[in-house]
Amino acid sequence: MRSKQITLEDVELLRETRPTRRCFAEHASVRARAEGQFVVSTLFPSIDRLFERDTKILTNSGPYGPYRYLDNEQEIAKALEWQERHKGLIFLRDMLDCSIALDYNLASAGVYTDLGLAEHNAKTARNKAAVKSLARACVRAIKNVTFFAESDAVCAVPPSPEKEWDLPTEIVELVSERIGKPNVSAAVRFTLKKKSVKAISLEDKWGALRAGKLKIERTIINGKKIILIDDKYQSGTTAQFIAAKLYDAGAMEVNGLFCIKTWRNTDNR
Repeated sequence: MRSKQITLEDVELLRETRPTRRCFAEHASVRARAEGQFVVSTLFPSIDRLFERDTKILTNSGPYGPYRYLDNEQEIAKALEWQERHKGLIFLRDMLDCSIALDYNLASAGVYTDLGLAEHNAKTARNKAAVKSLARACVRAIKNVTFFAESDAVCAVPPSPEKEWDLPTEIVELVSERIGKPNVSAAVRFTLKKKSVKAISLEDKWGALRAGKLKIERTIINGKKIILIDDKYQSGTTAQFIAAKLYDAGAMEVNGLFCIKTWRNTDNR
């Protein structure tokens, strides 16, 4: 079976599509429509695949995304339970098979969420307790989300090779130990110093990532379902670039798991 492909053009096109994220705590996907009837509106292909996989309720194609009307009490209960189980997660629209953030970094202007504060403390102070907190949150999500639970291995978004310490790498080491899935991060690495990509255009950022000469050991990745883990998701460009290379190396699936999502979607441009 031919592996999925991601191009810069794919990423450019998708980033113009709205909405870019969906959190059921903010916008329900399963909601009452009329007396005794509910409607399921999954919106994203990734949400739709997960919903169908878990509930065995098939949706229909529509101009505003996949949907299904429900009037069967068992199906309604199953759909509502599924939504409640995933209520706190933030589903992200990108080119991976499925991408999910566990929380936002801020609850309001200048006020961190619990995970946002943990990410901040882990990154700025290398706080071991904060790193463990982030890893525990990832483990809970992996056990709770079917696509993650069915994956074969975990992989950190790779750092630039000169970095002495890297938060995603630390998180993935702990996650791998706790869930018993192999850590394949060593097989996915930049070989050249990676230019900072926070204040440049999407095209230039993609080029800067390419210039880092990412090396992937195909024999380790080929045929695997990979959980790609990072501490923060902003525009998603880096995750999509890494995923593109994982697919090129034969990965069967790449599902992204991110500790926090920033409120903004662009890379500080």
